[in-house]
Amino acid sequence: MSGVIEQEILAQEDELTRATRTLDVDVLNRLYADDILMTGVLDGTCTKPAIIDELKRGIAQRDSMKAAGKQVVASYDKEDLKITVHGETAISTYRFVFTVKGESIDVHRRHRTTNVWMKRQGRWQIVAAHTAFALDAKQAATLSGEAR
Repeated sequence: MSGVIEQEILAQEDELTRATRTLDVDVLNRLYADDILMTGVLDGTCTKPAIIDELKRGIAQRDSMKAAGKQVVASYDKEDLKITVHGETAISTYRFVFTVKGESIDVHRRHRTTNVWMKRQGRWQIVAAHTAFALDAKQAATLSGEAR
């Protein structure tokens, strides 16, 4: 049974990836539970309304840049996806890398995310999530004071 659930969660994670890449508020609104609790990289927590507001700000920023004729190239890729199942609850963890490059922006970030999926009324939703910075070896050495 857990193999079937793992495949279901994998399909949900694929949908989450597509929706995140395109900032599809409708899909993300369906995947995130109304009572989701998310912990972000800056040690704060937020709820679904804050997540959706942030998505809408991202869409407005993207649309504003397009309207101004500014070219922006963005990517979002998942790596190292792992899934574990516990009854009607599943946990996924992965690293994601996103980049945004344009006239006045050059961002490259790596994060590690854990999502807690729960099956409610016949559909899987994320009820909790945590995202942290994922440092490469050079960044870790710099933070630890080992890089000179």
